[in-house]
Amino acid sequence: MKKIMDCIRECPLLLMIVLSALIFTAVAYVKVLLGDYDLKVTMDHPMLVSVILEEKPSSEKPESMGYEEGSTTEASTDTEASTDTEASTEVSTEATETTTEATTEESTLGGGTSHANVKIERPTIYLDVKKRKSRNDCYNDVKKIALTTDYPYEKKTKDYFKDALFVGDSRVEGLALYSGIDNADFAYMEGLTVQGLMDLKIAKLDDKSVTLPELLQEKAYKKIFVMLGVNELGYNTDYYVDEYIKKINEIQELQPDAIVFMMGCMYVTSEYSKNNDIINNDNIDDKNNGIAKFANGIDLFYFDVNTALSDDHSGLKEEYTWDDIHLQAQYYELWENFLLEHGLNDDMWE
Repeated sequence: MKKIMDCIRECPLLLMIVLSALIFTAVAYVKVLLGDYDLKVTMDHPMLVSVILEEKPSSEKPESMGYEEGSTTEASTDTEASTDTEASTEVSTEATETTTEATTEESTLGGGTSHANVKIERPTIYLDVKKRKSRNDCYNDVKKIALTTDYPYEKKTKDYFKDALFVGDSRVEGLALYSGIDNADFAYMEGLTVQGLMDLKIAKLDDKSVTLPELLQEKAYKKIFVMLGVNELGYNTDYYVDEYIKKINEIQELQPDAIVFMMGCMYVTSEYSKNNDIINNDNIDDKNNGIAKFANGIDLFYFDVNTALSDDHSGLKEEYTWDDIHLQAQYYELWENFLLEHGLNDDMWE
């Protein structure tokens, strides 16, 4: 003991090191009790290191996010400075507004074999990204990006669209004219917004122009695909989301047997986004996030079509567009292919 005390007196630095280690370890175990640290990290390295590295309890990630095989949910760390889409690989789920009881003994969430009458609720999955500060008060800071509703999607042929209706603005018009989808119905208008969606004559019925409600009262559909948003970027996001979901509810009331797909608003190019405080991809992401939280994976889905048309959520590819906003004719096929690769099992309509 005397030798130890003599050593400490001769080397006070050793005493400081020992005391620091004891203090750090004590703090770590206190934080374990409080839930801040995970006790299992001690299996990998000393608790002292856990304190220094500030390790937190781990959270499980969903097995799948509805992406094509071979794709990744990690955003690029080398994107335009304006969009700043550096992201972690951590994803989060946000509960939908409604609660639906599962009707199957075996879940197919995230892949696996489909089963008859499998209808389970699937909340929207998000990709967490580095905070992007808002440049206009019509939208919020962006901290996440809504991803395609998680579901064991199946690849389909064009027959999948024979009982489908596509609704939207000039971008949906382009899909009607150039994609090759010739067996579905379309209801669109250049400059269309959520405000005029149910009132304007945007559809055709027996060669007569009709409103969307008039069409839905006369014809039944299994699939209704909707894309809006680019003409509403000047709207406050909360207002836009409220109006959008009201219209979706009206569509569902008129077509209770249909599944509705909310297609997220398509990006503009990164360069265009960087130079515009309203028509930009941060604003688009904020509004897409707002509507996506209502998807339930049962009768209302959210599709992140931007994964087929952009590089890691950085913006619409410049070679795909003629005006930074709309696709060139030959690239609407990419949009069509995305939808065919994200088909639902036929049992979803039983």
